[in-house]
Amino acid sequence: MTMSILDTCTPRKDLLAGTFNPEIFTANLMQVIGHYRGETGVVENIYTDPLAFFGEGTYPTEGMRLMLRNIFGRLKGTDASFPAIQRSETAFGGGKTHTLIAATHLAYRGTEIADAARELIDADLLLAPGAVTVVGIAGDRVAIHETKGSRLIPYTLWGEIAYQIGGEDIYREIGSTATSFGSPGDEYFDVVLKGRRVLIMLDELAAYAARVEAARPGGRSSVATFLMSLFQYAKDHIGISVVLTLASQKDAFARQTAMLSEIVSKAKGEEVSKTEALDIARRADGEVRSVVARDVTTVTPVRGQEISRVLARRLFGQIDQEGAASTADAYMDMYRRTATLLPEAARQETFRERMVAHYPFHPTLVDYLTGKLSTVETFQGTRGVLRVLALTVSNLWKKHTAVPAIHTCHLDLRDHRLSDELISRTESAELLPIITADIGGADSGDLSAQDSNAALMDKHNPHPEGFSLFEDTWKTVFLHSLAGFGEGLASNVFGINKQDALFATAFPGMTPPQVETALDAIRSNAYYLRYSETEGRYYASTGVSINRVLADIRRGLRGSDRIEELLSQTSRKVVTAGQHHFEVIPEVSVPERIPDKTGKPTLALIALDANSIKPDELITQAGPNRPRIEQNLVLLLIPDTVNVTGDHRAGDDMLDNQESRALELRDRLQSIAVDVLARRILKQDPAAYGLSESALSDQTFSRDTKEREQALITVVTQAYRNLWFPGGGGGGQGGKIIRREISTAGGEGGVSVIERIKEVLLNDGELVTAELAGSTTAGASAAKLFFANQDYRTLADLRADFARRRDWPLLEEPSVFDTLIRAGVNHGAWCLFRMGEADSEKPTEFHSRDTGEIPYQVTLTDPGWSVVTPQGAKKRSWTESDKPDPARIRQWVQDEINATGYCSVAEIAAKVEQDHGSVATPDICKAVDELIKGGHFYVHTVDKNPDMEPDALRGASDWVMETVSPEYKVVTKPEASKRGWVTKKPTGIQIGGDEAKKKVLPLLKQIAQIYKSGGKSTIDYLEVSGLQFPQGGIFNIQLQNLAPEDVRTLDELLDVAIDLTEQQQAEVQLVISAPQPDCKLVERLRS
Repeated sequence: MTMSILDTCTPRKDLLAGTFNPEIFTANLMQVIGHYRGETGVVENIYTDPLAFFGEGTYPTEGMRLMLRNIFGRLKGTDASFPAIQRSETAFGGGKTHTLIAATHLAYRGTEIADAARELIDADLLLAPGAVTVVGIAGDRVAIHETKGSRLIPYTLWGEIAYQIGGEDIYREIGSTATSFGSPGDEYFDVVLKGRRVLIMLDELAAYAARVEAARPGGRSSVATFLMSLFQYAKDHIGISVVLTLASQKDAFARQTAMLSEIVSKAKGEEVSKTEALDIARRADGEVRSVVARDVTTVTPVRGQEISRVLARRLFGQIDQEGAASTADAYMDMYRRTATLLPEAARQETFRERMVAHYPFHPTLVDYLTGKLSTVETFQGTRGVLRVLALTVSNLWKKHTAVPAIHTCHLDLRDHRLSDELISRTESAELLPIITADIGGADSGDLSAQDSNAALMDKHNPHPEGFSLFEDTWKTVFLHSLAGFGEGLASNVFGINKQDALFATAFPGMTPPQVETALDAIRSNAYYLRYSETEGRYYASTGVSINRVLADIRRGLRGSDRIEELLSQTSRKVVTAGQHHFEVIPEVSVPERIPDKTGKPTLALIALDANSIKPDELITQAGPNRPRIEQNLVLLLIPDTVNVTGDHRAGDDMLDNQESRALELRDRLQSIAVDVLARRILKQDPAAYGLSESALSDQTFSRDTKEREQALITVVTQAYRNLWFPGGGGGGQGGKIIRREISTAGGEGGVSVIERIKEVLLNDGELVTAELAGSTTAGASAAKLFFANQDYRTLADLRADFARRRDWPLLEEPSVFDTLIRAGVNHGAWCLFRMGEADSEKPTEFHSRDTGEIPYQVTLTDPGWSVVTPQGAKKRSWTESDKPDPARIRQWVQDEINATGYCSVAEIAAKVEQDHGSVATPDICKAVDELIKGGHFYVHTVDKNPDMEPDALRGASDWVMETVSPEYKVVTKPEASKRGWVTKKPTGIQIGGDEAKKKVLPLLKQIAQIYKSGGKSTIDYLEVSGLQFPQGGIFNIQLQNLAPEDVRTLDELLDVAIDLTEQQQAEVQLVISAPQPDCKLVERLRS
């Protein structure tokens, strides 16, 4: 069993006796100096008594030791290596004032208190009592001018130093220098400092410079000049030590804007805004800092890891270190068992070391007090922390609270002194009701329920070991809401996330899973505590009054027509009309609401409050006893709030138990709509409900309102998940009205809804888009529909069928029909024609695959256009030739081989016929031969196995006089390489296709000359096909095994061939299996 702090620690006696006064922690340098100077009104306490100060109130940090050693080493006057000027770097409550007080005691009392201060400084560095003159300047309070009659006379920093060192005598001796705006000269330092041992402590130096600058613009320069002279004199004269405090540049004034505005306004004699005060302070600070940076040694009195030791020294008389180690082990064991719930720090072994070092305080408590709470400007650093912890320790021992370590949740808010300390120091009076109602404070017993919400939860769900699980957990959330409360969730320090809350609250006996249960209960049981889903933080909010007003408004709206009006408005946003290819008709409940004969796809959104509908009637009827003409153009989007009746499939998940689900969804929608309406009403006129507009500016209200507005749109959109439409096309439904489910994330505008509808229709083969209409597949499918009963159809009839026939697919928009017709002609699925006179035997206009693309100026909506099957056109003798040109066949063959990778010539022929119509096998074989000779593919006979016989594959270089048969196998180069049939990169040149047209064709007229000037390679194969004479004649050239001498004789032949023909449709293939070095043609081809 883990030991409790009651067993391992002993608090200071005054804490246990109840005589503890928290005000003893208000350290004040000038009060201690005043005590030594015999000023009246100084209250003696632990700070004014050097024996108590060093013995009970001081933990000897390394930084304090170093600073004191430097101070008194310099004052001793025997070693000039000690720095003359030091700056105390102040972070959180960084021991700055404490160190200055320690120096004050040692300067005044010296060797008399050497034993009391032995942990801080060596006795041989101390001087005799009275040997050191002490100067202490509080920069935020020292006078900057004095009144003489009606005039304000400057009271300068150098005048104050002179006065503290030598009183009225020296002050008069330096004369006008004391009140001059200008910095004093060398004679001043000789009069004031020469021959003396002086400790000069300049506290809050930046605040002093800012006050001077406010009172006298440019005064900061005088201060900087004086400091420069003072520092130089101190460096040149041993026996003088200057100590100053200046916040780090990062923290300077950052959390003191209110204080800064007050002191600057007072110095200036008029009200100064925080922004103006900060600007003045930064100018002054910058000039002073530039001087300090040159001459000063910086020391940090208390570092982060020493803070807990400082706190423990002030509060405890004894701490058992073995108990600390044992407790740390118990915590680490718990953290390992629940690691997934906690931050990364909990799983690191170094955290055990932190626990031992901080014991009996849990490190998260120290982090909270010194990190988060210290960001509050009015919270007084170490002093505030000490007061809070002193009261906490006192309460824990008073109530005999046996816990293994002190956590944030052990700050007892039921003690009015502690709650007042936290609330007043953080200026959070508006949060007091949260303590009373949700957590438990000094006034909780005054409630009629007698208990806070957390206390009630603890009563109803008692912890097995008696810990106040809910109160402690909720208290952690509340305390982490004190810092940054004004900014709310916009502040990084406001609130706490789940992992950190578990880490800060849980301890052996009250585990992270138990704390998680208490955190989850906040959402439904706390009045003022909240959880932000978006930020992932728990926090406290005073917004409960808004929630109560909203509850009253909601009650008044129940049964109001405004609810249905809002739901109706929201349903119109599911899909916005005019932004899509569909014509959108909202709030449909009867067939006549859906227009007929529009020629466009129509999406009908069934009204949320429609009691029940029959999808078949809405699609097939245009009104009572009026059949709908364009039935294939109607789609229904039906929400889950509507009962669907009529003929439908048994076991449909949507239709089973739909009535009960519809009622549940209606209730949910009405609940959300009521909340949205209530928020709109409150936002429109908050004064009518006793709230100011500023009360609604809370980010939580605005965010929640937006979330509820969006939730309404989302839930309404998600309710519209049932798409009903005629099932024809590729669905095999034969025109039956079918249902498909769509799912969307929800959102205004309906883009995602339309996209999901299109996706469903496309998956079912029920939608033809513009992109799909241009494909070969769409043409083949459409041809089956078009020519099911006859081999020709008019375009007017086909348009009508697409709109009327439910067993046909839906065209996305009317223009898709034109795209489909034009693409079908290009792919050879049909031919387009228009007859002239009634008795004409041939059409006046005819377009087929062989005639090329239909000109854009052809308007397909003009009357008279029809389509006919290619076979039908052939029967009617409308086609001049049913044989495509060789170049086109070659392209088809190349496409099919590339798509397949490895196949027989017969398989290629079958695929070409399937996609493009019948092509003679010899033409296919010829195309394959040409592609092999062009270096595009490899081939092998069926009796050869390239896996067993590497030489089975044959390519361009050895396929010159050969021809393929249907059973031959053809393989692409990548496929052959992948199968391991080709291991060497070919060294020859094989060029065909577009590359040959670009490289070889332009060289044909020059090739003889190229060889005459240095062509050396044998041309194994050169073919130029498709050269066209002006009257349409075709000229093909095929040359094989041309030696260099042969090539040199070709100039006339090739010149004439090129000059007399057009080359736009020409195809070129060139094979040189053994390119020779320095061959001019090879160089041109490879360049």
